[in-house]
Amino acid sequence: MPALAPHDRVLVRLPSWLGDLVQAEPSLRALSAHLSTPPSLAGPAALLPLFDGLFPGAPRIPHRVRGAEQRTEWSGHDVALLFPGSFRSAWTAWRAGIPRRIGWSRDGRAALLTDRLTPPLERGATPLGLGRPGRGRRYLPRSFATSCVELLGLLGVSVADTRPRLPVADIPRARVLERLAALGLAESDDYLLVNTGARPGSAKAYPAERWALLIDLLADALDLPLVLVCGPGEEATLKQVQSRATRGRVLPFVDPVAGMGELLALCAGARVFLTADSGPRHVALAVGTPVVCVAGPTDPRHAADHLEDLRLVRREVACGPCHREVCPLVGPEHHACMLAIEPAELVDRTIELALVTG
Repeated sequence: MPALAPHDRVLVRLPSWLGDLVQAEPSLRALSAHLSTPPSLAGPAALLPLFDGLFPGAPRIPHRVRGAEQRTEWSGHDVALLFPGSFRSAWTAWRAGIPRRIGWSRDGRAALLTDRLTPPLERGATPLGLGRPGRGRRYLPRSFATSCVELLGLLGVSVADTRPRLPVADIPRARVLERLAALGLAESDDYLLVNTGARPGSAKAYPAERWALLIDLLADALDLPLVLVCGPGEEATLKQVQSRATRGRVLPFVDPVAGMGELLALCAGARVFLTADSGPRHVALAVGTPVVCVAGPTDPRHAADHLEDLRLVRREVACGPCHREVCPLVGPEHHACMLAIEPAELVDRTIELALVTG
C-alpha cells in the first residue's frame, strides 16, 4: 500500500464519542506533523472544540447530529481516514468521490474502502483476569488509540508519542475559576472532582448512595473540598448525591460545563478526578489529572494504555464484562459488578493518587 504523500489533502472522520476522540489525538498530532497541508477534521459539532488550540490551519467540518455527514462537504480531498467503524462514514467518503478511503473492514463496508484492516477477533476463551468467556467471533476489546495508530500505519505514518495531550485555553479557564469562586474556592485551592452523573438506569452508573458514602469517607480522610459535576441531563442524580452526603465541604457544580473548554479547565484544576467509566475520564488524563474510575460492565482492555495515572477499580463477576447499557439481571445478580465495589476501596485509591500529586 502506498505511503501517504505530504501534499495529499486528507480528511479525517473523527469518532462520535468523547473518550474515543481524546484517544485519537496522538494519531492526529502525528498525521498533522507528516502533512504539509493540515488535514480536515470532520466530526460532531459539540466535540470539535475539544481541539481548540490544536492543529492550527486544520479546517473543521462539523455535523450537528449523529450520522449527518454531507458528501458535498467532504469532496475535494485525496484521502479519507475513517477512524470510526460505521458504514455511514465509508458511504459518505465513497459518495464524495474521495479516491483513497482508509478504515476498518467491518459492518459490511469493506467494498467501500480502498485500504482496510480487519479487526482482530476473540477466540472465545475466558481472558485472564476477566469473569466472562468470549462469545465466539466477537471483536477483541482494545483501546481506541491502538486502532487509530494501526490505521495510520497503513499510510506509512508512525505515532511516536501515544499519550493524549490537550491544552487548556485561557478563556474557559477564567470562566471555570469564576464559577468555582462563586462556590467559595480560590484559584490556589485544591479540590477533588467527582463526576456523579449518569444516565438513569445505566449499568455504568455507580449508585447515588455509594457516591454519597464515598464523599463522606473522603471528607474524613482528606482535608479537600469536593466539587460535584455531571453531564447535561444528569443534574437530578448530582442533587441526589449531594442531599445524601452529610460531611465535608461539598460544592455542586450543578450547571453542566459550557462546552469542551470548560470541561478541560475543570479537570485540569483538580487534584484527583473520580468517575464511573465515561468520556470525561479520558479528558482528565489528557490534561494531566490522575483518575480513579469505577468500571463495572466495562472490559478493562479498553483502558489498557498509560495506567500510571489511572486506578481502574472493578470486580470480576461471572456475567461480566458485558458492556450492556442496562443490566438485564434480577435479584442479587442485578448490577453486581458495581455493587461489589465498596466506597472504602475508592477512598484508598484516591488517597494514593492525592498524596503523589500533592
